[in-house]
Amino acid sequence: MAIVRTEAYFNSSNGINKIRTLIWKDDELTPRGVFQIAHGMAEHIGRYDEFAKYIASNGFVVCGNDHLGHGKSVNDVSELGFIAEKNGDKRLVDDMHILTKIMKKRYPDLPYFLFGHSMGSFCARVYTAHFGGELNGAVFCGTGELPAVAAALQEPINKLCEKLGPHTKYEIMGSAMNAFFNVMVSDKTSPLSWISANADNIEAYKDDPLCGFTFTLGGYRDLFAIANDASRKEWASEVPLDLPILIISGALDPVGLNGKGVMAVSDNLVLAGKEPTVVLYPGDRHEILMESDKDVVYHDVLAWLDSQYVAE
Repeated sequence: MAIVRTEAYFNSSNGINKIRTLIWKDDELTPRGVFQIAHGMAEHIGRYDEFAKYIASNGFVVCGNDHLGHGKSVNDVSELGFIAEKNGDKRLVDDMHILTKIMKKRYPDLPYFLFGHSMGSFCARVYTAHFGGELNGAVFCGTGELPAVAAALQEPINKLCEKLGPHTKYEIMGSAMNAFFNVMVSDKTSPLSWISANADNIEAYKDDPLCGFTFTLGGYRDLFAIANDASRKEWASEVPLDLPILIISGALDPVGLNGKGVMAVSDNLVLAGKEPTVVLYPGDRHEILMESDKDVVYHDVLAWLDSQYVAE
């Protein structure tokens, strides 16, 4: 096994930023597919290194970018948490699509799969509604239906953003979100307990300077916009009927309302004629790729990918 990780940059759809991309490939294997990852809120694509290497070691070219306002896709650290002056939700998805086009140009004949976690899962869901015809499968990880209380915040956030500006850091919202999700954790030991049942993972997250940063008002505006877009009832009918979909989540993930929100996403797809596969992992919280049973999750994702080739 000789997995090579390379770093590259492409021009963002906003015409301003350079978007950082990581690509993993086992040079000793003939690639059989491309697997694109969309990371979550207040983190970066580098956190997926172990998972990406596992998928790459099984014959896939794995790629992923730091979203606008994240990782190394900012021009200055002060931009962390700020996505765009306007239409940031669209910029996130458009940047993902630019990466898809780059990879498809390099590997035009390979099946193409999209994986999105948390905020990235909402981006991936919107992506499948717009560009799903270019995919051979999609995986939504740590997703859910936007709670009504969160959906109701969209308009107030928009107005506050207009008043104070999209670059204004908004710590109150971050604290409120952590508190909201932590309410659903019975044995919490940290404000971030909802993220993971793995204490080591929480400490690593806290120690990473590119994780857990404060979003700006514009960032929250765009986060709620993408989540609301993905949670529309019409969304499921806009996803290609024949697109294979895997939905995975911790059974105790507050973002998925401990499975209820996850099943709501699945139910909407079923009502639209789709046949999604759903797996809930007992005891796991939000970051199932970082939990103590992550090897099981890795294996399940790979097995699902393998099954798409059998289906063909």
